[in-house]
Amino acid sequence: MIRFLQNADALASRLRPAWMWVGQLGVVVLGVHLAADRLDDYLARSLVATAIPWSEPQLPHAIGVWGAIAIELAVVAWASWTLARAQAEQVSDFATLWQRRSVQTALALVGWLPIGLAGAWAVGMAVEDVVAGWSPSLGFVAGLLAMLVVAVRLSWTGWVRVVSCAPAPRRWTSGLPWAVPVLIVSGLAFRHGLPIWGWL
Repeated sequence: MIRFLQNADALASRLRPAWMWVGQLGVVVLGVHLAADRLDDYLARSLVATAIPWSEPQLPHAIGVWGAIAIELAVVAWASWTLARAQAEQVSDFATLWQRRSVQTALALVGWLPIGLAGAWAVGMAVEDVVAGWSPSLGFVAGLLAMLVVAVRLSWTGWVRVVSCAPAPRRWTSGLPWAVPVLIVSGLAFRHGLPIWGWL
């Protein structure tokens, strides 16, 4: 039995980088989804406010939903690509990071963290709902602790990875097609996916 546990522990240690990768991506996917829930409302209201004579009253809302889904999928694809390409040697000095500058690096720098923190908050809210079902007094505390653990262990480490391990780009415009959807989602994640606005 002891040998089995030792082998299981060794296997878990070898698979740790893969599980960390899955966790870092997963928390960003949660953050993207949280932001996209707000995006469809913005899109629908914007379309309704136009002078377009819609043949069906629900058409703007349907377009808003499908538009938000398309942007959500695009940002998830960007996050997967960004994390997968972060295989270069980690650097911490500004001079080397500046040499690797590109649109993609800038998007990782400003876009990854708010989305990842929104995902951590989504995990915290889920934990709070579960715990509050049998202990309302502990629900908030458990949710806050879960959010902090996920934020530090996955959101922060993922951001550090995609920024400091990004490879040198072939040209500075690398990542430009992703700019609009990533900035939209990261902005919504910052505005609606973080609990700071309720605390201020």
